[in-house]
Amino acid sequence: MKPWDRTSLRSRLTWRMAALQAAVLLGFAAVAAIPITRLIADKQGLDVTVYEEIALELAAGPHGQLLAPKAGVFDQLVRKYPSLWFYATDADGNVARHGPLTPAVLELLDELPRLTSAYLPDVGPDEAREAVVRRVDRAETSLWIIGGGGPEIRLRTALTAFSNPIFIALLVSLTAASFIFIPILVRRLLQGVARVAAEADAIDVEQRGMRLTTSHVPDELHSLVTAVNAALQRLDEGIERRERFLADAAHELRTPIAILQTRLELLPDDAHRGRLLLDVARLTNLANQLLDLQRLDVGVTRFQPVDLVELAAQVTADMAPLAIAAGDELEFDAEVDRVTVSADPGSLSRALANLIQNAVIHGGQKATIRVGVGRDGALRVADTGPGIAEEYRTAIFEPFRRIVPLDHGAGLGLSLVRDIVLRHNGRILVGDAPGGGALFEISLPVVVIAGP
Repeated sequence: MKPWDRTSLRSRLTWRMAALQAAVLLGFAAVAAIPITRLIADKQGLDVTVYEEIALELAAGPHGQLLAPKAGVFDQLVRKYPSLWFYATDADGNVARHGPLTPAVLELLDELPRLTSAYLPDVGPDEAREAVVRRVDRAETSLWIIGGGGPEIRLRTALTAFSNPIFIALLVSLTAASFIFIPILVRRLLQGVARVAAEADAIDVEQRGMRLTTSHVPDELHSLVTAVNAALQRLDEGIERRERFLADAAHELRTPIAILQTRLELLPDDAHRGRLLLDVARLTNLANQLLDLQRLDVGVTRFQPVDLVELAAQVTADMAPLAIAAGDELEFDAEVDRVTVSADPGSLSRALANLIQNAVIHGGQKATIRVGVGRDGALRVADTGPGIAEEYRTAIFEPFRRIVPLDHGAGLGLSLVRDIVLRHNGRILVGDAPGGGALFEISLPVVVIAGP
């Protein structure tokens, strides 16, 4: 996250806190200048900076004597303040002066080098009684200057002091420190928000019951976290109601379907009886698919070593009546006698049964359906039907998605097959069967069993 990103709360807090700090510092300087000005004016009415500047501009003559400052700023001061006077001397006794000196000032001249700073309220001429003494150090010597009649201290004089490089350096350093330390402080304060974001990112539909904690977030965000937790609670309750409905509906469907199938089997053997048995088998499969969907949602899977050859042979035998009733041929072939995989037998059997039923429904009349088991842990179901176009081989695994509209089926079979295979850490591919038709191949990790 960029520190200058306008959408970043950290960035906005940093910029605004730094700007506020600078504004407070400048505001304090402006407000503090008023009492400072009054305090200085009460104790010393003259602006001493003028005399210090005059001392710094005094030039030395050819014989070392001090000359008056050059024309320019000094002339402007004289024109602006006609009563301006000063007397300056250095350590060697060189002197420069301007304006009249009263007897009181003349008495102080011998003691002037002993003074560093002084305010004298009544030593100057009548029109400029106040006087100040300052020591000004230059590179080659030190100067002492006494003067008066110049500008008095005003508010602008005090504000000018805040343009001092020291004050500006302080303001810049505080602002720079703000941009360095405020982001660190804000980041630490927002660590709780990052924790809650990580908790929210870990929430999954398969891990219900998870809630966001409020122990690490600021009080201002407690209401938001509480609202999110309430929403998660409502979602969990809604999913639980849906699961109960699916389970109850599937169980309720299986009972009348079983009764209906038993009664149909008692009827005379003819074409209508075979067709009705096929329809009942489809209803049974739909009920089983609903149960499978509910079991997958709640994660009811128990993995154990399973002989894939035995499982596939049993499912093929169970599905044979359905294929025969539809007029199809069902064949089984295994490359080896035994292949062990880690699987949930119930869900894997249902996945294979769904693939065989899908071949019966979409393979066309009098199709040949071949179920095979490879030595590499592959389950293959191939038919001699029209096959599946390449552009539809991904879409067919979406729930309730059917490429060819039919008057039966809910479009759940292949979606359940994909979910079951993914839970087994496997993969399913769709291709063309040898000689034409569709080929579904499930690849599962093989378990190597050590010998005795």
